[in-house]
Amino acid sequence: MNPLLRITGSLRPLALILILLMSTAAVPIPDSLGDGSPGDEVITKSSSNPDLEIAKQLHTTASELKNKMCQTQNLCDDSNEALAENNLNLPNITERDGCLTTGFNEETCLPRIVSGLQEFDTYLRYMETEMKDNKLQYLRMGTVQLIHKLKLLIKKTDAVPTPDPIVSKNLLSELQSLKAWSKNMALRLILWHYTRFMEGTIRVVRFLHTRSIAA
Repeated sequence: MNPLLRITGSLRPLALILILLMSTAAVPIPDSLGDGSPGDEVITKSSSNPDLEIAKQLHTTASELKNKMCQTQNLCDDSNEALAENNLNLPNITERDGCLTTGFNEETCLPRIVSGLQEFDTYLRYMETEMKDNKLQYLRMGTVQLIHKLKLLIKKTDAVPTPDPIVSKNLLSELQSLKAWSKNMALRLILWHYTRFMEGTIRVVRFLHTRSIAA
């Protein structure tokens, strides 16, 4: 059986990593991606929200890594079987998470986003060992920082599940056992899902920030 089908779901100081993240050339995030998420109708001329800026830079970094894979390895989103998501149980944001405009529920949405970002940690660790790109170090540490900041917004802290270290260790081991085509496909799918997850995160963070200003 293809190993992919079996898979379910010294660093620099953090301050320096975040500075490097913020210095990365920004890729604009559209205010609307047409999926009805909070913030789709909000256009902000400027932002003083550090959570939003971190999320944008994480999206930028992931997009740059994805584009690099496309250019150097011809692994692009529109290539054959590019969206075979079912091979990996990667985090995503769905309607039942309460993150869309209709039925937006902060008590379920924020914990889901934080939980999803925590799940990505193992995948990002795997990518660090396989791709040897400094941007992956920034990506993972920036994600850790965003998790910490978003947790502060959650009223019921026990709503966010604690990652099981044994499950994470087993997943990392399975990922590291992938060879050749399966490994390259996994790397591409991780980046593809991460950028999509971050797009949803950006819209929710923007919406919450705008709502707090209007209150």
